[in-house]
Amino acid sequence: MRMWHWRLLPYLPDAQLRGQKRELIAILRNWRDKGEPGHLLVNRVTEYPRDELCDYMITFNKAYRQRFGKSAWAGYEDEIADFGTWDVPVHDDLYPGWHDEGYLEVCMMNLWEKYRYGRGKSRITGEEWKRLCEGCFTVYQRGPFRVRKAVEDGMLPPSV
Repeated sequence: MRMWHWRLLPYLPDAQLRGQKRELIAILRNWRDKGEPGHLLVNRVTEYPRDELCDYMITFNKAYRQRFGKSAWAGYEDEIADFGTWDVPVHDDLYPGWHDEGYLEVCMMNLWEKYRYGRGKSRITGEEWKRLCEGCFTVYQRGPFRVRKAVEDGMLPPSV
């Protein structure tokens, strides 16, 4: 289970964007039913206000709707309504101290693995990897950044 860095959402490959929907519904249900998501990689979400997850999900749905032409939440209205407010994002920067540059680097390395070694549905195509890298650089044009360094050092390919 994973929550991709919120700034990567518009650039995620299709399979990862669709997969994030399943992950978010599981997070909502587990947080509601068990008091936490129940997974090492996402339990930190409970250290932040619930409205931050709502903002993440609004950002996610915007990317999903732009890509697939429909809301990600059709059929899940009850879970969503029980959880919080879904009108307008409240936060400008989501999950400070978690969704930072270091976490973005971790996400990009995970995605690079899927690009380089993935098989079947989890494989990221060259076109998807290029969009992801360009999106990452667009988001972080503001100075030195470890993913950019990883590309410069040859650890990550700049594109295909």
